[in-house]
Amino acid sequence: DNASLTFFNFHTGEVFQNYFQTVNPGLRLGDTANSIAISGNRGYIVMNGSNTLEVIEVSTAKSLGRVILRGNPSPRNAVILNDTLGFVTALFTDEVIRFNPSTLQETGRIAVGPAPEGIVVSGNRLFVANSGLGDIRAGEPGAGTVSVVDIETGREMARVPVLPNCTLIKKSPEGFLFVSGTGSYTNAAVTGLAILDPAGLRVIDTLRVGGHPTDFVLGRSGLGYVLTDSAVVKFNWRARQVVDAHFIPKEKLGQPAWFSAIALAESRKELYIGNARNFTTNGEVICFDFDGNEKFRFPTKLNPGTLYFK
Repeated sequence: DNASLTFFNFHTGEVFQNYFQTVNPGLRLGDTANSIAISGNRGYIVMNGSNTLEVIEVSTAKSLGRVILRGNPSPRNAVILNDTLGFVTALFTDEVIRFNPSTLQETGRIAVGPAPEGIVVSGNRLFVANSGLGDIRAGEPGAGTVSVVDIETGREMARVPVLPNCTLIKKSPEGFLFVSGTGSYTNAAVTGLAILDPAGLRVIDTLRVGGHPTDFVLGRSGLGYVLTDSAVVKFNWRARQVVDAHFIPKEKLGQPAWFSAIALAESRKELYIGNARNFTTNGEVICFDFDGNEKFRFPTKLNPGTLYFK
């Protein structure tokens, strides 16, 4: 029950820890904040352990209530379509849960593949990354696929094979879907980023990246960055080529070090990296310029897992 928000002021350099608790005396975020979905001035913080979505006003971090999910679905990532329709993946129940972002009520569930994690909207469809929990459920039908869900009917219409242990899915500025495949920690499975055509429902290419790639960002310039075990890898998502496999080596973070999050501030020409260190001590966020040089860093609480600019 120790999830927290850290607020960093770009203009003053001030850092505010436990920002949610400070703004909302007597309230706590809950157990294990996994991600955040933004819609207008509302943020929906997905609480993996507490099985809730904590809703905040983005500009102030003031609590606006929470979505309580029945059972123990272990929510991972959410998308908000409009004021009345949102979806969140449920890792433990192999579902996408539908909810109303205004009334904060759960409104339905859709069966997908094993251990759904990443989710994105393209057209009138949801695309859901079924990780299979890495090696744990890798042998089950549907592991390492992307479920395609018709939003209007609320039914899964297809599954597209991508990469083993696919966890995150994001849309490029050109509309293609990039899916990270972290792969196996016990065998030499292909890892990298699968590139999916959302209209044709097929993988059109795979950008091979070693070292168990996880979180990534896609810039409007055509450059992207992905976290691996040992480095931040720079790639050209338009050309579908790795540019620099050791753009920011792990050693630049200091010791202990573990890449835990990444965000891109293109207007500032800055790349922000979360460092979870050893997961038992407080982490930090490190800012790099586009040449890979460190500019500054600031402290966070445990395991900084999601970065957002406002």
